[in-house]
Order: sequence, then structure tokens, then C-alpha cells
Amino acid sequence: MTTISNLPTYDQSLITNTITNKVWYFFFQALHQGTPIGTESIVTPTSSPFTFVAPSRGTLIVQGGTVSLINFTRNGTTNYNTGQTQGMLPVSFGDSLIVYYSAQPSITFIPQ
Repeated sequence: MTTISNLPTYDQSLITNTITNKVWYFFFQALHQGTPIGTESIVTPTSSPFTFVAPSRGTLIVQGGTVSLINFTRNGTTNYNTGQTQGMLPVSFGDSLIVYYSAQPSITFIPQ
């Protein structure tokens, strides 16, 4: 079964002959089923503190290394201590996680 999880382009009509266009149908189906928009990606942290800005809704997995603190910010001004030094951290588009470490952790982003 073919699924399309990318937004169809503006020139692809929504309806053709009173029927939802196939491209749009697969897009709506993927939204309803929660089909991921992409595969996981390895994030290479730069120097500490490392700030990750979420390119989409998803989950950031932080593991290994020596992490002392992970902060969360949505507005770039107010930082909240997550209380975690490793684990899975859900994020929305534009959210930032700030990872403080002395030994580099492995970081993976999984889009939703």
C-alpha cells in the first residue's frame, strides 16, 4: 500500500470529478493513522551546552555520555529543568532542548 506523508503541492487539486484526489487521500490517511513523517536521524551535539531545536513534532532520545542537565524552552527565554539526564523527551515544532554534558551523549531525533 502506498502512503504519502508529505503535504501535496498547491497545484495538486483536492477534488477531481467529485472524488478526493489520490495524493490528498493518502495524505489524509497518513495523518489519521499517525504515519511518521520520516525516519530517525542521528544528532551530533556540538560543545556543551548543546541546543537542539525541533524541526517538527517528535521525540529526542538522549543516552550515554555524562549529562548533568537537560532544559526545555518553548519561547527561548524561560528554561525549565526536565529533571532528566537521559531518556525520551517529546517535543513540538520549534521547541528547544538544551543538553549540558561533560562527555558527549548519543542523541537521536524521531519525527512524528
